[in-house]
Amino acid sequence: MKPEPLALDIEAARGASALFDRAIFILATPETGAERLLRALGSLPGVAAAPVPTHLFSQGIGRLLDHWRLDPGPAALSGLADAQDFLLAVRLLADAPLAALAEAQGAEWAVEYSPGHPAHAEEIAGLYPDARLVHVVRDGREVAARLSSPVYKRAPRYAARLWIDDQRAVSDLEHDHLFVVRIEDLLAEPEGLLEELVKALGIEVSSVAAAAEALGRLGDLPDVRPGRAGAIVDTVAYDLLARFDYPEGGIGASSRAAAWAEMLAASTAGVAGRLATETGPRAVGRARSWIAERRGGDG
Repeated sequence: MKPEPLALDIEAARGASALFDRAIFILATPETGAERLLRALGSLPGVAAAPVPTHLFSQGIGRLLDHWRLDPGPAALSGLADAQDFLLAVRLLADAPLAALAEAQGAEWAVEYSPGHPAHAEEIAGLYPDARLVHVVRDGREVAARLSSPVYKRAPRYAARLWIDDQRAVSDLEHDHLFVVRIEDLLAEPEGLLEELVKALGIEVSSVAAAAEALGRLGDLPDVRPGRAGAIVDTVAYDLLARFDYPEGGIGASSRAAAWAEMLAASTAGVAGRLATETGPRAVGRARSWIAERRGGDG
């Protein structure tokens, strides 16, 4: 059974946090284009952008919270302090580097992006009920293809799984200040959509022209062939693609066949089964329909 999410009382944060109502976390899978938004927001007056990923939750805070969730006993932190006292102390620990960044630049806001943070979205939301969370999305077929390139050395099935897991983790959040943006839309209309986002975040600036320039344009995104990894996303997570308004199609027959071959070959390790459970019988039905179409096309 999934444990109850840890949630810091917002009034406790209000009275103690140096970054209350002034922190922005960008949540995105690698190769989504989140760095572009980070750069754009960091070019706004009064906003300090972390120059490198902090990995606050993926390499530190997340472990503390996991330790707290252990069953009560001598090996658990939960027997040593009140839950809210503990969560407030952890929040202040997480605040420290971002608050120092903002102070060093004389900024009101601090914004950060770390590639592994979508997996910790629930913990970030729990410790930062007052923060702004920006979920940056890119077509999962393209992201998975990029993540399965020689640069990352991920098997296509694991590249697909990362995008799927990240989107589900953030999409399931309940948070008062969660904003979802598609990088393709931002880059297609940078100044107009960035102005809307900045206003929604609560950042007061007279112009976003410089930020829009820092963001870039849609043509800056390299063309990506979905390949095997993209075909896995298209087959298994088509519900997610639909949720973010990405149209079906664009997957060649050879890529789709290779995708199913890889998932079936990985079934002994449970990878195919884990992927298939994302959409259940519907994915199987799509596979059967596709196979029937191919057989019919072959005469």
